[in-house]
Amino acid sequence: MKKENDTVKKKIKPWKKIVILIGSVLIVIAIASTIFIYTTLSKMKNYQPEATIAPNNETFETDSQETNDNANASNPDDVIWPSAAAILNDPDVFNILLIGQDRRPDQGRQRSDSMILVSYSKKDKMIKLISLMRDMYVQIPGYSDNRINAAYAFGGMELLDKTIAQNFGVMPDGNFEVDFDGFIKVIDVLGGIDINLPDYDAEYLNNVNKGNLITGTNHLNGEQSLQYARIRYVGNADYERTERQRNVVVQVLDKVLLLDTAGKLEILDELLPYLTTDMSKAEILNYSLTVLQSGIIGIEQYRIPVDGAYTSSFIREMSVLVPDLDKNREQLKEFILGKP
Repeated sequence: MKKENDTVKKKIKPWKKIVILIGSVLIVIAIASTIFIYTTLSKMKNYQPEATIAPNNETFETDSQETNDNANASNPDDVIWPSAAAILNDPDVFNILLIGQDRRPDQGRQRSDSMILVSYSKKDKMIKLISLMRDMYVQIPGYSDNRINAAYAFGGMELLDKTIAQNFGVMPDGNFEVDFDGFIKVIDVLGGIDINLPDYDAEYLNNVNKGNLITGTNHLNGEQSLQYARIRYVGNADYERTERQRNVVVQVLDKVLLLDTAGKLEILDELLPYLTTDMSKAEILNYSLTVLQSGIIGIEQYRIPVDGAYTSSFIREMSVLVPDLDKNREQLKEFILGKP
């Protein structure tokens, strides 16, 4: 007869042992994968805010008015802005700003040569690339009205984000920045990209490099891709330049997205050291998982200011585009949310 305090031993059924074993292996894999991903993300540079340029030291990039025959000289006080925009708030949407910095080696923070807002919505599963033209004349919080690219030089990612939010009603959820040297290395790590060149782009790049690029599809290395993305004086000026920059981003995304999981991790391991971000590893992982779980069905492109919603002007000795903020806010919101 058993005593009351005797331990009763029960045999674990074989199928339960298998379940426990599989569960343990999956937990180990999940932990190992998380550690690997966090280690990989650690290779990115963490954004370190540099000293902000004081408002009394702000500068303006001046031009000759002859550089834009369509620009009418205006007094800064003649520009009347609407109230600050209501910030877009949709739990199914996040927006990441890509910043191409006009910086050479040994230079401090410079103006943002390229600004592309990457918007993703779980509803329509589209990646949307939205160029913000660098010569837009906007309100910069705490400073005089200026070109939007000055915001990054004056106050880094924080001030640029606030500038975009005040003028256009979209607050970026995070930022990635790359300078010219990093841009070249990113493209070279990917093995170059294929870009379709019109005759005037091919001719321009050949004159710069003494190359043999042709009208049509060309395989560009990092240096050629940077020169292509910065073309401004042939074609449709800065309007077409922003399109070229988006073309580069589309090609980069296509190359990365076509890789299998192992390939993606391998290429990111090489790419990330050239990027700087103000986001935490947890934030990056969360956004990445959102895209992976929801999926991507396509990429769309856009530009701010939109056609018919700006005027060319000459203010503070700068050739600028003065956006109609009400129209641009409305159309930007509709584009991001996928509304007709």
